[in-house]
Amino acid sequence: MKKHYVLVSALLLAAATSRGQGTELFLSEYTEGAHQSGISYNGGVSNSTGNERALEVFNPTSSSVSLNAYSIRRYSNGSATVTEEERLVRRTGANTLNSAATFVYANGEATITAITSKADQLASFPVGTVTPNVTLVRGGVAYHNGNDALALVRWTSGTAGTGTPVLVDIFGVIGQDPGTSWSAQDAGGTLVTSANQSLIRRASVSSGVRVNPQQQGGTPTVRTGYNISTEWESYSSAFPSGGGTADPAAQSFSRLGEHNDYIGPFGTYGPLKVLEKFNNGISVYPNPASGTAFVELKDVKVGSIVVMNNLGQSITAQPQGLSTEKITLDISGLKAGLYFVQFISKDGQTKLYKELMVK
Repeated sequence: MKKHYVLVSALLLAAATSRGQGTELFLSEYTEGAHQSGISYNGGVSNSTGNERALEVFNPTSSSVSLNAYSIRRYSNGSATVTEEERLVRRTGANTLNSAATFVYANGEATITAITSKADQLASFPVGTVTPNVTLVRGGVAYHNGNDALALVRWTSGTAGTGTPVLVDIFGVIGQDPGTSWSAQDAGGTLVTSANQSLIRRASVSSGVRVNPQQQGGTPTVRTGYNISTEWESYSSAFPSGGGTADPAAQSFSRLGEHNDYIGPFGTYGPLKVLEKFNNGISVYPNPASGTAFVELKDVKVGSIVVMNNLGQSITAQPQGLSTEKITLDISGLKAGLYFVQFISKDGQTKLYKELMVK
């Protein structure tokens, strides 16, 4: 069986890989509540600031993994570029994540004990604060709202902020503002939404989403494109199951800090050296481009090139398979916007995406 290595450059999105084995960290819980300022909820140590939010990362590999290589990002309100990004850094102890363990990144203003007692890291406060050795692009990722996309990133150098960033998991759709939230009804009729709910990754999911999904369309009962309920399930909501007035005090965060129902197999932590070499040998320019763009290959053999966006629009190019060559891309028929250029190696084992802005 071939191993498919996947790389992404800058904010770019890596291709999907098999979910048969856990070889990389992924997002395992997402919480966002309807809590209002000035009210104490669920045993909070003080009145809430309205920021009872957290994210959880799970290690499905058979190894202890250093968190030094990881960061977490927010793409706010439909932004296609990163608005906040922070390294994963434990408040105390070794900056590692054991096999089958979780890491909780919580809002810096959270007051509910169920969140604060489990928090391994607190997001910088106020949002935008530059915290030494933590902030990469402003601070405060855990100030997310229901319409924000999030991503977990691993950096090829082993140190977040240095080398090439690889997106290993995506929550939502980067570049789309869905309005209030990402939402869909699951097979049992439960509404799964990124607003005012505590979500947990489905037990069978063993790796992250590495391709930016097609944009969410349709309705919560009949979704097209991104469907949040495919990989996530709601275990608690600020809204009664039958609808009605929000009750933030009823929302539970009891699953935060564990992912014990994971049923996927534990795999070997994946290397990135192959990806780094492949990435360094490929250039796309000018960027942004209009009418024509160029791909230059140096000491890498590429079998196919596809330019695509998350609306399904694409063009293809067939390189000669030489170690060094220059390919012209006719992009005159593409609408202005953000595209991703997919490269698959000649032997079919390596795949990466690079960003191309069409103007």
